[in-house]
Amino acid sequence: MKTIITLGGFALLTLLSGCATLSETECASGNWQQIGYKDGKSGRDSDYIIKHESACIEYGVQLDREAYEAGRQQGLARYCTADNGFSRGSRGSSPNLSCSSHQFPVYFDGYSQGLFSRLERLEIELDEAYKEHEILTEVLRRVKDEQEKDRIELELEDVDNDIDALQRQVSQTKDLIRRYQRYQD
Repeated sequence: MKTIITLGGFALLTLLSGCATLSETECASGNWQQIGYKDGKSGRDSDYIIKHESACIEYGVQLDREAYEAGRQQGLARYCTADNGFSRGSRGSSPNLSCSSHQFPVYFDGYSQGLFSRLERLEIELDEAYKEHEILTEVLRRVKDEQEKDRIELELEDVDNDIDALQRQVSQTKDLIRRYQRYQD
């Protein structure tokens, strides 16, 4: 029983320490500009410092918010590129709003291009799915064998599901374009 309690306590301690964003050594080093730079380079928002504060409070260490934010801004300059914007847009993700449109317009240019690229790709896939649906529907009308009809109906059902999914993705992408178009003006 004592072993189970000890193991349970150890597991809980491991879980809790896994939540900390910084180690005691990192907190004690106090290189807040470097820590901020690393977070900015990863595209983290300004609220991420709260996680660091809660980690370092355990060790009695006070953060230097100004140094952290200065470093984060330097890191954001490395993160908020046209390529990263394009990548997020082409995946249909929302933009990283840590990259403000005034400070990093190139990020939003890339993001917009990524969204339009995604929309074009989805519309091509949707057209192909519609064509496949038409072909399968025509084949279904001509087939006499019941087993073959059942197989084609299942295939048609899959194509219909693909069409529905593609239509949702097109709609979501158009919504993102409308929502973030204001950042381009």
